[in-house]
Amino acid sequence: MEGYTKFIVTGTNPRFPSFLQGFNRRWFAGSCEAVYVCYDAAGTAASLEEAIQLYGKNVRIKSGGHCYENFVFNETTKAIIDVSAMDRCGFDPNKGYYLESGGTNWSAFNTLFRDYGKVLPAGSCYSVGLGGHICGGGYGLLSRLNGLTIDWLTGVEVAVKDSAHSPAQLRYVSADSTGNDEQDLYWAHRGGGGGNFGVITRYYFKELPDSPSRAFITQMSIRWTEITPDVLAGLLNYFTDLATDSNNWRQFGIFALHHISQGEIVLTIQTAVLQNEDPAVIKAQYVDHLPDKIGSIAPYQLTTRASISSLGGHIQPTAHTIEYTFYEAVQTLNGSGSNQRGKYKSAYMRKGFPQQQVDAIYQYLTATTGVDMSQCLLQVDTYGGMINTVAPNATAIPQRSSVLKLQYQAYWSENADDAVYLKWMNDFYTTMYAATGGTPNPVLDPANNVDGCYYNYPDSDLNRFGGLDAALQLYFGNNLPRLKQAKRRWDPNNYFNSFQSIPLR
Repeated sequence: MEGYTKFIVTGTNPRFPSFLQGFNRRWFAGSCEAVYVCYDAAGTAASLEEAIQLYGKNVRIKSGGHCYENFVFNETTKAIIDVSAMDRCGFDPNKGYYLESGGTNWSAFNTLFRDYGKVLPAGSCYSVGLGGHICGGGYGLLSRLNGLTIDWLTGVEVAVKDSAHSPAQLRYVSADSTGNDEQDLYWAHRGGGGGNFGVITRYYFKELPDSPSRAFITQMSIRWTEITPDVLAGLLNYFTDLATDSNNWRQFGIFALHHISQGEIVLTIQTAVLQNEDPAVIKAQYVDHLPDKIGSIAPYQLTTRASISSLGGHIQPTAHTIEYTFYEAVQTLNGSGSNQRGKYKSAYMRKGFPQQQVDAIYQYLTATTGVDMSQCLLQVDTYGGMINTVAPNATAIPQRSSVLKLQYQAYWSENADDAVYLKWMNDFYTTMYAATGGTPNPVLDPANNVDGCYYNYPDSDLNRFGGLDAALQLYFGNNLPRLKQAKRRWDPNNYFNSFQSIPLR
């Protein structure tokens, strides 16, 4: 097999237009002329060189296709470098565990767990590609216990094009690299995001965390008929207390605050049981009290979400706490949902929710818009723990004192409804952060609560609040100048560009 295959986009190839669209159905690369499917690192460098020679700065990089915005799939895209076929995982005796950039959260977990008893503290959406997820500072249900993906990253292999007059080449940079340029390139891939400096082919980790042996998953739902602004405030305060408990990094919480039209909000807590621990002891200490604490705030129910039994396809309601093997636990929470139209925003928080934000959440989650809002929500995740033991400038991710991470989500089917959902999302977000200029801008926050946004949840709207640099400051804070320095050295011609890519100046 050659190192890559070039597909010329035609109307007769049955694989098109599937190659030209990702997870978000809002975006399509309608002007794309070629797709390069890469099978190894050398093929990636060769295809990159050819694509740039033919299409210049209109070449885009794809792994899993989950980019929330149209950074890859847009009308300026002429060629796509697709690394999704590069999904191998293994162990190098000199460089450590490796994951190729075309793999996914599920393929990485499956191989690391099966072959080595290790885990990467990555996300729970199974189909998200590693190419962008890891280098953007990916996190998941084990991150309070083990940190971010980039906190374990010790090396990266990347195809760079640092001169218009020299061919694209592979570079391996690591924590052991000598020279400021190599160190900057390694550091930039520890949180600086994908598609900014080159095409990542492999990630390396000299060490990785041991897998837990088991996990408890606790799910409880509270019907919207039981929720008032005061009840919502109490639930959010409880969740914040869970996130700030410095003696409890083994638990990770996901609080899905669904729109009222969905009928309920759902709290999910995973409690990891480590090797050689007694599950009964862990359950008694960390799990058994959860229903009573929630029940003291609002009546809860066994979650109405259902699992489909493998025996006959019967729908079986789940209990509020189930003990799983760890493999089962990952399978249970492993989902990406349907391909739909979508819009997303994010925020970090160092503390809990002030009353103004509680009121805004209640207002927008009970709003009537004239369209189906049942797939609109604010998801609040616990954060902190081991993540916050790393210095803000040790990696490109500066948010090392936050305890909550927020993701605003809206999903719908028809393009005719775009304006309604986008207005709801924008109004919700700007109302939430009215006190800090319409975004979670820490510079404008005397309360020292909000702490910017997450680059792996890109939001093009942020550019409206002061331009590109202001948007990137929300993602990277004081780390932005060093990212620009790496950009000038390794991509001086700005071949790797998007609406929110790292600029040269």
